[in-house]
Amino acid sequence: MSGNLIKDENLKLLRDVLRKEKEATKSQLAEKTGLSVVTIQSLMKILLEQGEAVEGEIVQPKLGRPAATYRFNECVRLALVIYMYEKDRIDTAVCQVCDLYGNCIEKIEESLPEVTKESYDVMVKAMITKYPAIQIIALGLPVVAREGVILASDYPKLLEVDLGGYLQERFARQVIIVNDINAAVFGYAASTEENRIGCTAGIYMPTKYPPGAGICLDGKVQSGRNGLIGEIKMLPPYIDWENFSYEKEAVENFLLEAMRALFCFYNPDRLVVYSEIMDEGLLRKLEENCNNPIEKMLIPAIEIKQGLKDDFAAGMIQLALQKIL
Repeated sequence: MSGNLIKDENLKLLRDVLRKEKEATKSQLAEKTGLSVVTIQSLMKILLEQGEAVEGEIVQPKLGRPAATYRFNECVRLALVIYMYEKDRIDTAVCQVCDLYGNCIEKIEESLPEVTKESYDVMVKAMITKYPAIQIIALGLPVVAREGVILASDYPKLLEVDLGGYLQERFARQVIIVNDINAAVFGYAASTEENRIGCTAGIYMPTKYPPGAGICLDGKVQSGRNGLIGEIKMLPPYIDWENFSYEKEAVENFLLEAMRALFCFYNPDRLVVYSEIMDEGLLRKLEENCNNPIEKMLIPAIEIKQGLKDDFAAGMIQLALQKIL
């Protein structure tokens, strides 16, 4: 490995440890990283110059001389996270600025009667003007996107639009576009140490749009060859979603079929179902319809959540931070 590569690896290690510790002396960082104090001193100069670290207080150890501390600067780079959800059946955008710990610095919500590529211009411009340290725009939508181009969407005016390219050119920031249920399943899987391991499946059943599913395997979202994993609206028996009633019985019948399909295809450790109208009765119906031991063995741990918003937000923030850390 070349000297530059070693230096880059050591710098990343130091950055990660300082972020985890939040504040530490050179000796403490040397102990945590396994690097020498001399190496820490050299690398710390780079982090200070780049604004990734700032000098903290002088501390007096039990033995030895007073030592300077260094604090991780969580605001040196910021993420602008935007995600959509239904609020009283109205499409609503949540726009929030997050630091490198995922803390929300500012958040606004705006109803969008119609979603187009220009829908986010005003809020993005306002946030970037106020927080120029924003380095990434992470947009969570009920879409399938490839390289920023929308291939499938609940919003007709986004179809075949290079939304990623439009935002990147307009605001000169890195842009990622993430499917809503993929982000939510990632957020759910990352919520506990237990959930990070194995396979987590999720189903989102909106109140006025076709459903979607997501798969997270050992902490990584699975997208498939064309990013189309989870297009469960295509499952037989084929449904005319434009004329679907979205009433409880119809939703329940579809979910029972979709859940069984996911159990067979992915044999997940856990499943989370996002639906405003479902309750524990769905699980009782599922168990009643499983008539043999193998079917019963396929049933994973299942949780029903009334809303997608919290896991969606958590997943979007973590995916954005992964890109800029």
